[in-house]
Formats: sequence, C-alpha cells, structure tokens
Amino acid sequence: MLTRREFLAGLGILTAAIVLPVKILESEESKKVQAPKLLDCDWLIDNVLIIDGSGEPGFRGRLAVKGEEIAGVGEFPFSSEVKVIDGQGLILAPGFIDLHTHTEDYVYSGGDMSAFLSQGVTTQIGGNCGRSPRDLEGYFKTVPRLPINYGLLMGYATLRQKVLGQDRAGKTTLAEITQMQKYLEQALKEGAVGFSVGLEYWPQSYATTEEVIALCEVVKEIGGFYATHIRSEYDQVLEAVEEAIEIGMKAEVPVQYSHLKAGYERNWSKVPRILEMLSEAEADGLDIRADFYGYTYSSTDLGRKPFRPSMSEENLELAARHPLTFFASDSGIYSGGWASHPRAYGNIPRILRRFVREKKILTWETAIAKLTSQPARRLNLKKRGLLKEGYQADLVLFDPETITDRATKERTTLFSEGVRQVWVNGNLAWSEGKTHNVNSGQKIS
Repeated sequence: MLTRREFLAGLGILTAAIVLPVKILESEESKKVQAPKLLDCDWLIDNVLIIDGSGEPGFRGRLAVKGEEIAGVGEFPFSSEVKVIDGQGLILAPGFIDLHTHTEDYVYSGGDMSAFLSQGVTTQIGGNCGRSPRDLEGYFKTVPRLPINYGLLMGYATLRQKVLGQDRAGKTTLAEITQMQKYLEQALKEGAVGFSVGLEYWPQSYATTEEVIALCEVVKEIGGFYATHIRSEYDQVLEAVEEAIEIGMKAEVPVQYSHLKAGYERNWSKVPRILEMLSEAEADGLDIRADFYGYTYSSTDLGRKPFRPSMSEENLELAARHPLTFFASDSGIYSGGWASHPRAYGNIPRILRRFVREKKILTWETAIAKLTSQPARRLNLKKRGLLKEGYQADLVLFDPETITDRATKERTTLFSEGVRQVWVNGNLAWSEGKTHNVNSGQKIS
C-alpha cells in the first residue's frame, strides 16, 4: 500500500507529464504571436540622420517608402528582399519647398527643372509678383510634364490685363474691380493657391490699398493667401510694409511678404524695424510670414555699373534668425535653362552652407524647417513638409559637409553640389547629377 508521500510524488510526475506538452505548445504559440511583423515597403534609406522638418532634433534611423508615401520612420524590421540605400554620413530631409518663383513659362515649355532638383526642391509655386498665366485650369491641362510638384498664384497684373486690356494706365473703376473679383474667384476655385501683387511695378502701382483689400476679400471667402511684392523696397519700405499689414488685417487674409529687403545702404538700418513690425502684426492676430533669398544683390543690381549690392549680409542674418521668416528663391529660369541670377541654381545650398555650416547662425533643424514645414503650412499642404508615416515621399538626401552653391554673377547656371538624391512622390527624380522620372510631380492647389 502506497504511503501518502509516495502517492503525492507519483501524482506530481503524472501532472508534469500532462502539463509539459501543453506548456511547450503555449510557448510555440507565443513565439508565433511575438514574431516581429516586417514593414511592408518598396525600398528604404537606412543608417541616416533624419531631420524631419519639424524643427525638432534630428535622429539616426531609417525611412521606408511604399508607392508614393512614407511607410515608416525610425526603427522597424523589414524584409531582406527590400532595396536598401545606405545613408551613412548624410542627412535625409523632406523635399524643399520654394514658395516664390517665376518659373511658370519654363514649366509650361516642358523644362526638366534640373536647376531646382539639384538643390533638393520638390515643390514650387509660380505666379508671384502679380504675373501669372491667364487660364490656370488650361495651363495644367496642357503643360507637357511636371518634374516637381507645382502650383500657381493668380496675379493682379493678369487680372487687370483681362479686364482693362494690355497694360492700361490709370486707376480702376468699381465695375472693373467687381469683374476682377469674379476672375479671381474663378482662379481660386480652379486651384490657385492665393493672390499675388507686384505693387512696385507699372501698371500694378495704380492699384489703391482699397482695391487690393477688395480683391483679398475674395481670398478670404474661397481660401488661400495674399503674396505681396510691396509698393517700395527702398526709401518708403516701412510705409509699404505697413500697407501690407493693413491689407491683411482689414481683409482678414494670411499675408506672405515676398523677398524681404531694404534696398540701398541708406535703408539698411530699417530692417530691424521691419522685423519688429512683423512680430507686432502677428501679436495683433495677423497670420503673416516673410520670405527672402540668400544673396545681397537682386537681378536689378546685376545690371548696374559699377556693380553694387543693394542689401547687407548683416540684414540677411537678422532675417534668417527671425521666427516669422523662411527661404524662397525669387528665381526665374528661361529657355535652355538660362538664368539671370545665380539664385536659380544655388539659393538653397548657399543658405545651408553659409547660415548653417559656416556661420552657425541656424541649426540644421531650424534651417530645414524654414525650407519645408513652414512653407508647407503657408500653402496649407496636409501631407508634405514633414517626414511622417502617410506623408508624400518627397525626400532629399544630402551631404552636410559638401553641400554648396557654385553659380556666380558671371556664371549663373553652374549646378550646386552635395545633394545626392531627390525623390518626388516616391520616384527618384535626381541622382548623381542627372534627372530621372521627369513627370513625377503633382499639381499643388
């Protein structure tokens, strides 16, 4: 007869024999559940410094792309069959956004946009300073290709010409303003991102403040922003900035102050006050931003003999530090890729070289935010300007140690260096000095 101790010992062995296979089965099941899920992607960039456009500190990691979109950012498992690009020593940023250009004719002619892709630009806006195509819907229907994402403003000079005829001088009547409002409404509904003026230029200079406010009221109703080349960038610059603020406040529209500057040495001391005015207007509730380019001379300056820059390096640095500014090129490019000013080929690399790498006025994170998320917010772009899952895969991979401009006053069309690769909506668009997939862009509206 078994003792109690012997019975319990035997029972323990039997129980173990029954339970052990169950535990093994449970362990195998848990392994299946806990197996890491591989990210579904087409290709990725690994071992790279990711600066995501938000202004937050960069971090090392990987970014994956699926189709047109970013599939993952950070650390994640992936299949060994996925194509991997090594980003060692490089920075990966959102594609750069150039909000102020004059490239609409070049795009319409089928230009490959290599001057801009070579700088990391993936999105651009034309139709600035009051001059734009007359028929925006027709423009995008007939443009032969879009190498980058592209959008247009509707210009005041264009509206005026449609109503008053070719370059008619003089002030407009109420009936003519009403007709311009109708054309502007149509353009905004067709996808114009806003309304632009060049109040320093003839015959746009005939426009009164009240007339511009009346047109901006259409922008308030439909959506968009007011981009202003102010009435004077020289001796009356403070009064002109004040007018731009007044228009924005009275019409209740966002204001984009184009190519901030105070021309001629006698006006350089006014730039600190201009920047104060922007801050004061924002504190009063106005959505106002200013853009500027990284050169001390304009296209007009290049025609002066003897050559004399109209802007100061110190003022560029002041503008760069200000929280309400970001970068734009004010560049035009023409048939065959010719440019009158080196900014068309070198603006962004010049800014990154001088303000970040050499002078350390800005961090990489701040400078990149001024080229990506900040202009994206002005354009109200929901899925561009940041490196985030689900965003469009507009990407630039560049070398922070070598990125530089090469274009000069004398040789305006030299390509910049340091940008390794650029992707537009997930498609390789620039690599090793050559354009690829030259119809990867999308209409911005």
